[in-house]
Amino acid sequence: MADSPNKLAAIRFHHENAGLFEARYHEFEADPYGSTFTYGRRKVDAIIDSTLAHFPAGSALLDVGCGTGFDLKRFTSRGFKVSGVEPAEAMRTLAQANNPTATIIPGDIERLPLPDASFDVVLCIEVIRYLGTPNLALRELARVTKPGGVAVITAAPLLSLNMYALINAVTSRIRVPGFAHVHQTFTTAARVTADIRSGGFANVEVFGVFFGPWHVVGRISRSALARALRRFEPLDDWLGRRRPIRDLANHLVIVARR
Repeated sequence: MADSPNKLAAIRFHHENAGLFEARYHEFEADPYGSTFTYGRRKVDAIIDSTLAHFPAGSALLDVGCGTGFDLKRFTSRGFKVSGVEPAEAMRTLAQANNPTATIIPGDIERLPLPDASFDVVLCIEVIRYLGTPNLALRELARVTKPGGVAVITAAPLLSLNMYALINAVTSRIRVPGFAHVHQTFTTAARVTADIRSGGFANVEVFGVFFGPWHVVGRISRSALARALRRFEPLDDWLGRRRPIRDLANHLVIVARR
């Protein structure tokens, strides 16, 4: 099956911007409230950490679309046996430099070069948004997850209050500084739940995390954004527990079990 032009454009974008993503993760370590990117990762990571808390040391973890290897490094330090798949060459080079003992290979989420039922944990963070339809990718994620294992997957919500679906409709056609010139796919909690179940996962939970159009504040003042996010976080967490409004969040985080 030939790769779609959009998927190839997403890989090229990440290859060309590997240094930017590396810098963002350094910013995350310095202050996770410093940008909408780092705060969003803080909220996603909280769900990942909670989901993986009961897995023992030595559990096999795969990060599909591992980027610069930030999560690989985090979970190596917690005793996981980590592997990564990353199609963007510059990202993969940084990931390997950041994780010299990890197995990191090139590969495509829609045809993973890995055996069935290989991993206790599979992460897929900010990947399926670059696919026209996620079905084949989700089947592959289920295929490599062991029975009793878990996958944590993120998706881009269609109805997010940040209105990124509308923004991307423009920036995927017209180059706008600060935005990815790549078409992205948006979904709802109900739709992604159905897709993941049809992909082979038995139990699916969907969480909405990080509410609000905070990117506007961040473009005006990063320090003001950091102060506002710290004050907003308790309300953000309260909103995240309200299932009916999860589609309004900035991220959908899916915990899928085999």
